[in-house]
Formats: sequence, structure tokens, C-alpha cells
Amino acid sequence: MRSVLASGGTGALGRAVVRAFLEAGDRVTVPWIVAAEREAMERDFAEGLGAGRLVLLEADVAESAGAEAAVKAAGPVDVLVNGAGGFAGGTPHSETDLETWDAMYRINVRTAAALSRAALPGMCERGSGCVINVASRAAIETPATLAAYSASKAAILVLTETLQKEVAAAGVRVNAVVPTTIDTPGNRAAMPAADFAAWTPPAAIADVMVWLASPAGATVRGGAIPV
Repeated sequence: MRSVLASGGTGALGRAVVRAFLEAGDRVTVPWIVAAEREAMERDFAEGLGAGRLVLLEADVAESAGAEAAVKAAGPVDVLVNGAGGFAGGTPHSETDLETWDAMYRINVRTAAALSRAALPGMCERGSGCVINVASRAAIETPATLAAYSASKAAILVLTETLQKEVAAAGVRVNAVVPTTIDTPGNRAAMPAADFAAWTPPAAIADVMVWLASPAGATVRGGAIPV
């Protein structure tokens, strides 16, 4: 049974990721900071599918202590999914406050950096492991009024490529998935006039992650996989 550590596992995409890895037979550790989200995870997963294989841990993984605690709770981490993330945008750069930049960096980049920093030494020592980061198409298309968000997701692509070069010799793989707009309740509420059929279902992204972590994806390294 593999050990999967999934940040952002209480969110709309994260819940699909947790479900997909549980269905694959893995043990999944999910850090949380919002009690209501933890309670929802317990209701949906603690019995049945997640019985005995879902670990919920209160931890702020944007901080070194929280990231290290999450890795310790997960045990030897076979798969790290850096799925914690957030979105802010819709205003020109001149009208976007610097606190928004700080928030996008903290939730989208710092969480991935902290967890990777905590998990990679063990993976390298064991000679195996898989890290999956979550970027965004906005990092490539760079839409107007989304500078802070797009820049944070572009940093994820750079982090992915750099880490792969650092750990390749140790047999560890680092990749990123690059979704378009994800079909979540929050996005539907924010963009009610959009064509939801053109959006990507969370389960489809989760399926790609499970594939990347499988033997079938073993030759994919440093990739930015569009979903």
C-alpha cells in the first residue's frame, strides 16, 4: 500500500484526488486548517472507502513545521500531491494590492515548496517517489487581470522543472498537471454565464494524477501535462 500525501485534499479538486487514490488502494494523508472541511471529509470518507486509510491532520503546510508534521504523519511518502491552491484576480495590476500577491504566493507556491522540501529527502534516500504539482493554463496563456495568480502558477512550472533536475539521479519523479478552468461549485458561482461544458471535471484531473503516479507513468519526468 502506497503512502500518498495530498495537500489541498479538502477542496473541490482535492476531494476528487483523495477519492481517486483511495480507490487505487492507497493510504492518503490530508492536512487541513478549516474544521468544517475536516468534518466534511470525515463524513464522506472516514467510513467505507477511506476506513483505515484516510489520515486527517491539522497542519499549515505553508510553514516548515506544518509541512514536516504532515510528512511525518504520512510515513515514508511515495506520492506527494501539492494540490493546495487558491485564486484571486479580475483587476488590472495597478489595482491589485500587494497582499493579493502575497496570498497567491503563499497558498500556490509556498505550500508546494515547503512540502517538497520536507518530503524529497526521504524519497531520494529510498530511491523512489513521485511529486505531482498543480499549475494552471493561466501560467501559459497569461490572461489580462490575473497577474498575481498567473505568476504564482508559472512559479509552480519552474519549481517542477528545477526539482526534477535536482532529484532525477535519485530515481524520484516530479511533474505538474496544467488544468484549464476546473468545474467546481466555486467557479460556477463566480462565472455563472460561462460554458461549463468546456471546463475540466476534477475527477479527470485526479485520474491523470493517479496515472502519473503509476508504473505506466514512470517515464514521464519534469512534464507539464495539460488536462
